[in-house]
Amino acid sequence: MPVPELARVATGRRLTFAAQPGERAHVFRRVGGAAGPWHRVAVNARCPFLDEDVLAPGTFVEYYVHVPAEAADGTARDRSLLLSTTT
Repeated sequence: MPVPELARVATGRRLTFAAQPGERAHVFRRVGGAAGPWHRVAVNARCPFLDEDVLAPGTFVEYYVHVPAEAADGTARDRSLLLSTTT
C-alpha cells in the first residue's frame, strides 16, 4: 500500500492516499489545529485530491481522509488517515 502523502504545489495542496480502483474517499480539513472544527471538503474524491482553496501563508492545516471499503469477505473495512502541513 502506498504511503499517504500531502504536498504543497503551486495551485494548493495535493493529497495522495491508497485507494483501490472504484473506491472514493471523503476528505475533511481542519485549519488552526485541535481548536478548529473539521469541514468536509470533498465527497467521493479520487486520488490524488487537490485542495485549491486559498489559505493564508503560515496556516497550519490538517486533512482527514476516510476511504470506506469492503474486505474480501464482504465486511466493512474503512481506512482513515491524518495528514498535516503548514502553508
